Amino acid sequence: MKITKRQLRRIIKEEKAKVLDEQDDMPSLERRAHHWPRVDWKDVGELVDKWHDAEVKAFDKGDPSMMAMGDTAGDAKTAWKAQVDDAAIDLENELTRRIRQLAYKTMEEFTDKLINGDYS
Repeated sequence: MKITKRQLRRIIKEEKAKVLDEQDDMPSLERRAHHWPRVDWKDVGELVDKWHDAEVKAFDKGDPSMMAMGDTAGDAKTAWKAQVDDAAIDLENELTRRIRQLAYKTMEEFTDKLINGDYS
């Protein structure tokens, strides 16, 4: 079975996201016992896909910096799309990591408020 470059990039992106999940953006070990929920960040992928499409469409053969990527407009456009593809993978992973960090920090803050009786 053959896979396309886009499918391979998606697989790599998913594996990288799994590694990021296991890194230090999680709360401390004693806080992990609190069982805060984890969710699949599907909307991040949708947002990145829209960003990707907009950036690919932003190619301008009249822009000398973009034309420097290839001998012809077609070559330059192909090079631009490859760069946008790579950037989109990194963007999705970084957005997911940052959202998780913020979500855990915010859940920890509200857990502390509950424990402190702020909602009694």
